[in-house]
Amino acid sequence: MERDWLLSCFEKELPGEAAHAPYKRYRQQFEKSHAEKQRRPAAVAIHLYLKNAAWYFILIERSTYNGQHSGQMAFPGGKPDPTDPHLEHTARRESLEEIGIPTDQGQHIGTLSNVWIPVSGFEVSPFVFLHDEAPLLQPDPREVKNIEEVALKDLLNDSSLTLKDIEIPGGQILEAHPCFLLNNKVVWGATALMLNEVRMLLGES
Repeated sequence: MERDWLLSCFEKELPGEAAHAPYKRYRQQFEKSHAEKQRRPAAVAIHLYLKNAAWYFILIERSTYNGQHSGQMAFPGGKPDPTDPHLEHTARRESLEEIGIPTDQGQHIGTLSNVWIPVSGFEVSPFVFLHDEAPLLQPDPREVKNIEEVALKDLLNDSSLTLKDIEIPGGQILEAHPCFLLNNKVVWGATALMLNEVRMLLGES
């Protein structure tokens, strides 16, 4: 898996709707019930890096708190500060605050399709950054319970795809929900949509 090959993958036309389609059945009820909710911008960072001759990316396990995304697996990110000049900077700043990656590290090589999260109202822009070596990671314990370094080859392996019953706030169960199992962690929701788009961009090459 060469650097130039990765770059070429993120220059392709985004699959967007096709990548999100497997999750449509589970999202429709939330999209309808929150259709009038104002969409607020947010950004996340997908950091790809070379380590021990293999490519990895970073997921975080969020700390437990009273909110919609408590304890979930996610990419570092959040809503823009008033001083952020643009959403790419938001993704970089949040990466610094949450996992310690300086804002000037990582080459921006692509931006994935936006993902709307109906329950929180955020419309998330996922920015992809490429590093030639593993960044030094330092989690903020207030926001990050754990950092997972995931091999890119594991994402591309069909064994990472699974179905799980997911309990969401309010006690509702999403039965047989499509998700990823990576480093023995269940990844679902908006993060799974983004990962599926990455998987399609890389897997079709």
